[in-house]
Amino acid sequence: MTNVYPEKISPSRSPRDVPTVRACLRCKTVFQSEGFGERVCPRCKGSAVWKSSMPTRGDGTRQR
Repeated sequence: MTNVYPEKISPSRSPRDVPTVRACLRCKTVFQSEGFGERVCPRCKGSAVWKSSMPTRGDGTRQR
């Protein structure tokens, strides 16, 4: 008996979900986006503030 494995199946993407140049929602820098779900640039995603994902108030204290 031969085992046949299908090619890697990837989920289908919307025709409008294409890589394109976008402006980051955080810093407004233009970057190459992989699709419409990627709206924050890699630089901002690498920042400590983004990684902590805890919003801060204007006085520097964290809020929940």
